[in-house]
Amino acid sequence: MKILRYGLLGLGAFLLFLLLQAPASLITDRIGAHLPGFTVQTVAGTATEGVMQGLQWRGARIEKLSWGWRPLALATGRLGFRLDADDPDFKLTGQAAIGWDRQWRFQNLAGRAPLEKLYALAGQPKLPLQGMVELKLRELRLNAARRPTTADGVVHLLNVQITLGQPLTLGDFVIQATPAVPDGIQGKVQDRDGPLALEGNFSLLPDGRYRFSGQAAVRDAGNQPLRQAMNLLGPPDDHGRWPLNFSGILAW
Repeated sequence: MKILRYGLLGLGAFLLFLLLQAPASLITDRIGAHLPGFTVQTVAGTATEGVMQGLQWRGARIEKLSWGWRPLALATGRLGFRLDADDPDFKLTGQAAIGWDRQWRFQNLAGRAPLEKLYALAGQPKLPLQGMVELKLRELRLNAARRPTTADGVVHLLNVQITLGQPLTLGDFVIQATPAVPDGIQGKVQDRDGPLALEGNFSLLPDGRYRFSGQAAVRDAGNQPLRQAMNLLGPPDDHGRWPLNFSGILAW
């Protein structure tokens, strides 16, 4: 039995040594096998401490992405890494871990990116909305299908514009997301005194079903271009507000 224990310990140490010495290309090759169209210009380092440069996927480009292994995550049955994406218009830092069930858990995510780049990375059709997204999430979890199952944190939408024949400025907005019971995401949306007054509540289930209810109004009565755009939703109520009620299933 003592020989067996020492043998298993030696085998484990040998496998750990191989992992620590494996090239970083091992990671990029595995990613490319699961994400068609994923390419990188250069990759350096090891599988546990590496750097990709010139990453492209779904038409979006990120100049540099580095990662570092977090061995303590193994105690929770997950393989964990520290992530740091650096690009002129895309910043993201945080911790990521994947379990044997292929479910992802992200913690302390902080970043900034343009909406159009996020559309591309998410594989969603481009919308007539432009602006910047700043996020600070304590936690975000994705299931094996890479759909969000829970989130906890704040997302800021800055300098949002919509193009409906002409660019219209909507302003800044904040989204507060919290875990729903028994699962899913719920939250609130609130404007920050911009041209469009907006407030509402939303919910998102792991299967993609969503619901949003709230109300919107044009803060400046003299802003005729924005008022005309809002009239596409129908006439406002007696208080000059448009009720908003949307539901459906997100395309993933």
